Amino acid sequence: AVLDRYQLDWPAPASPIGGPSYDLEPLANRLTCAKWWRRLVRVAQARAVGQLARTRQQVAKYRQAYVDDWNLERCRAANLRNHETLSQTVATNQDGQEYTLAELAAVGVSNLTNRRHELMTRIRGFEEVATGRGHVGEFWTFTTASRWHRMRWLSKAKKAVPVAGWNESTPREANQHLGQLWARIRAEFAREGVRVYGFRVVEPHHDGTPHWHLLVFLHPDDRRLARKACRRHLLSDNGGERGAWRYRFDAKRINPGKGTASGYIAKYIAKNIDGAGLNLQDDDSGLAMADGAERVRAWAATWGIRQFQQIGGPSVTVWRELRRLCSQSEPGLQSDMFGNSAAHAAALAADCGDWAAFVECMGGPLLPRVNRPAAPAYWVQTESIDTETGEVGPGFTAYGDRSKGAVFGVWVRLPGDDERGACLTREHQWEIEHRRPAPPEKPAGRSDDDLVGNRGVPDWVTKMAGIITGQGQGIAARWSCPFGPPEARPLDLCK
Repeated sequence: AVLDRYQLDWPAPASPIGGPSYDLEPLANRLTCAKWWRRLVRVAQARAVGQLARTRQQVAKYRQAYVDDWNLERCRAANLRNHETLSQTVATNQDGQEYTLAELAAVGVSNLTNRRHELMTRIRGFEEVATGRGHVGEFWTFTTASRWHRMRWLSKAKKAVPVAGWNESTPREANQHLGQLWARIRAEFAREGVRVYGFRVVEPHHDGTPHWHLLVFLHPDDRRLARKACRRHLLSDNGGERGAWRYRFDAKRINPGKGTASGYIAKYIAKNIDGAGLNLQDDDSGLAMADGAERVRAWAATWGIRQFQQIGGPSVTVWRELRRLCSQSEPGLQSDMFGNSAAHAAALAADCGDWAAFVECMGGPLLPRVNRPAAPAYWVQTESIDTETGEVGPGFTAYGDRSKGAVFGVWVRLPGDDERGACLTREHQWEIEHRRPAPPEKPAGRSDDDLVGNRGVPDWVTKMAGIITGQGQGIAARWSCPFGPPEARPLDLCK
């Protein structure tokens, strides 16, 4: 009843568990977990505040672009807390090496610069693959119908006005709607034999409503059929409204004579990550590119929207694990790869940062992943062993779901056989420890000199106080008269 009242999703087991007595165990464990409820309520609170700001017409260009200010400040505070926690959490391996999680995160894709560089490398590699195979590039833009938008921008009046037929949907619901349309498009592509590969970028309009940019590569003969399928499905939602034919689906052919496909999409990649290399003003928000990128990241975090997704091609996890393997191994140590020459060539290409060669060595951009020479390998830590049969049971999560495991390397297909061999890429075992910073030292207590005012007082003030009070010379403090001769008697100040 509480979940339905606040429109929260009912939890479901991540994977089926054998036995009728265990079917509801993960559900019950979640419903009785205070941390699970806290996370759920925090997400619901953030989205309720964001939707209220959209309802009150506060999220718009020159107002609070992309996301409301409250959620922006919430994400900033969360990032600071996360960085502080990572800085205080230390990972130690069996060799005694210690690193904070903040240091480890800085060298991975959590670093915005590394994330942007890797995305551009993969996009550039897909473009080289398409050129070598004679495929053409297309840049598509998917936009939702007007009823999914809260505000619209009037360019002549230079102001944002509310949309009369808004269906009170959230950005997350609008993004799910685009995902459903894209699923129908891909289903038609599969029926018609149209194969595409590339990347998808999700970014918000000024009012927070998402739209998609897709950079896809396909055979030249399939371009017209692919465009017709996209337009037909995108216009299936109120396609007769004004401007639907013009704005709902936009397709541009990548002309190598005017520029590369990676150069075309580079602006959208940087705009949605950190705004690096863009000195222009963000047209959608009216802010600087760096400020606009920060609001876009807060928008994606608030509504749980995945910004970038690869379409087709080999697994990027294999790419990262092979790069890790080559960086940790000495030359020739992992050269055999169980005799699989394709996997060996893919490892060398990954080590050189050549995504195009990596894709070709892994079987090309259109080969199903189950048929590729290498796949990610996951380690599932067991928790139960049958003492009678010796059978090892699967590991489970804290809620009772069957554990998916952690990546430990790559599976390499053995030549001429369906068996696979494991290449270990994570040789160290890490122990995580949270170390709180040492409490600040308490200031020392005040001395007697501090209490009477002697500490830090100039000597002439102390001497003058002693003369006036008669300390050290009895009650009648005596002082030599400066006007008399040296042999004159001392002057009694009390007189």
